[in-house]
Amino acid sequence: MEPSLVISVADLDDGPRSVRFELSEAWVDAALAGSEASSAGPGQVEVELLKNGSQVMVRGHAELAVTMTCVRTLAPVQVPLKPDIFLMLSEALPDLGARRRERKPRRKKGRLQAQTPEKPAKKSHRAWHDDPELSNERAAQDTYDGEKVVLDTFVREFILLDLPMSPTVSDLPSEDKAAIPPAPSAEGSEPSAPLDPRLAPLAAIAERLREHKK
Repeated sequence: MEPSLVISVADLDDGPRSVRFELSEAWVDAALAGSEASSAGPGQVEVELLKNGSQVMVRGHAELAVTMTCVRTLAPVQVPLKPDIFLMLSEALPDLGARRRERKPRRKKGRLQAQTPEKPAKKSHRAWHDDPELSNERAAQDTYDGEKVVLDTFVREFILLDLPMSPTVSDLPSEDKAAIPPAPSAEGSEPSAPLDPRLAPLAAIAERLREHKK
């Protein structure tokens, strides 16, 4: 599905911008693919974007309803969601591989280096720990492509994180079913177990106290 939550970075040059997007039912279903939830109708996203240098801050919330299965009754239950959205996006770095491929041949004393038979390349013995490490901030950094901010993937992640682990139907009573089943009547209850003889004196005292209160 083509991205639909897109904002041009050029539109942010004049200051903060508030945007509202409608989430179609098809978009919600696509976002929930692979989860245990399905769309219960369209939703919406309201965000404010602020550009600060090369970074773009996004904050707002989404609002929608999904259908999930109650873990107690296995019946479908509608779950309202309102996840908060907060992002700090940095401009994505350009692909350095293309620049390396465009590098010109080296020159020696003003002339092109003579072509010589290439020797077999030596095997690299660099260990994995020789590679530069990314900082935690850099590894977790969210980016945009420089010309536009695409929020579809980010909004989907916030929605999935807001799904309840164990959805249940409401405990409020409905017309056809009480919220809590009634307790069994005394007539249908099983007879109590016989009293321990060692507790008989205490039972007698309790009985006399009850009669005294009457």
